[in-house]
Amino acid sequence: MTKEMVKLLANWFTLGNVKKAPGTIGTLGAIPLYLIINSLRNFISNEKLYNSLYFLFLIAFFIFSVYICDRAEKEIYKKKDPQVVVIDEVLGFMTTMFLVNPHGIFQTIVAIVLGFVLFRIFDITKIGYINTAQNLKDGVGVVADDFLAGIVANIILIIISGLLWG
Repeated sequence: MTKEMVKLLANWFTLGNVKKAPGTIGTLGAIPLYLIINSLRNFISNEKLYNSLYFLFLIAFFIFSVYICDRAEKEIYKKKDPQVVVIDEVLGFMTTMFLVNPHGIFQTIVAIVLGFVLFRIFDITKIGYINTAQNLKDGVGVVADDFLAGIVANIILIIISGLLWG
């Protein structure tokens, strides 16, 4: 993969290049990807199969994000966890939305807004082990804190969505 492609993916198609709040803007850039994946529900009627495929996507995207972040750190930006790299925020948001399973436009919008807010809270505050995960080496450290923030946000979002629409 060329350096230009790595850079494009690392800052999620240039969204990470914004001057203010690149992580927040990068997270917004995850919404179209989520909508595409969520639309697959229309073709996969079995909820367990859909969730299994989503899980496999998360594993693959985690590995891919580590690879992209590692190369971006070492070959392009030559520093640890540069702010312009936001593919990790995309992974974090996609993790947040796992198993939420909204039905219809209204539930999907509510889930996206709540998921966005929850993920950003945990990504920014980096409570407990979320902060510690940044110390892992190479691209894993860049990705792990966002992944963990996404897991915590996901658990809370599943509880909230269960209360809202059963």
